[in-house]
Amino acid sequence: MAGEKILVVDDHKEMVDLIEESFKLRGFDVVGVCSGHEALAKVYQEKPDLILLDVMMPLLDGYEICHTLKSNEETRHIPVILITVKGSQADIERGFEVRADGYVVKPFEPSELTEFAEKFLQTAKEQV
Repeated sequence: MAGEKILVVDDHKEMVDLIEESFKLRGFDVVGVCSGHEALAKVYQEKPDLILLDVMMPLLDGYEICHTLKSNEETRHIPVILITVKGSQADIERGFEVRADGYVVKPFEPSELTEFAEKFLQTAKEQV
């Protein structure tokens, strides 16, 4: 799995740094951004293999970003894992309605997130 590119999107720089560090330690190429608009631009520039996306962000939230990416032929194949404090059943259902591939509720253990993400990357690789 090492060497694959992950885009981390969260409006809290500390969270981006935490996630980046845990994935870099496992050999991943990680790009972090702190806004939804930045995220959309980076997806087209960086062509990530996986997107870890916070839901609660100002201006453009994770649900909107995910819906936009999954509605576009060029980006719909990229697995998106939503990461959020919003853990109610309704929130999770909304995540899957916008076609997120996974949903992780904060707080989480960084090692659990990397293992969860690696499973998505492996599945995506097997489908190619």
